[in-house]
Amino acid sequence: MRHPSMTTRGTRIAFAIAVVIGLALPKRVECGYPGATCGHVGRARTMCTSYEIEPLGLYLIELVAQRDVGFAYESGDDCR
Repeated sequence: MRHPSMTTRGTRIAFAIAVVIGLALPKRVECGYPGATCGHVGRARTMCTSYEIEPLGLYLIELVAQRDVGFAYESGDDCR
């Protein structure tokens, strides 16, 4: 619900800003992109998988394209 003094243009601008912020939220992705398989043996014979923390918008693009876009906020290996 919007304030009575908020214009239609103001509502559209607020919605666009909310969408941009939503698409920039971080998402953890195992193996670099959705649907990929990976794994390797790390130190002390533990199973390791690579991960990336990337924006939700790029995650959705990778989900559709089924390949890695190549941008991430952070990446590394998770060993268990």
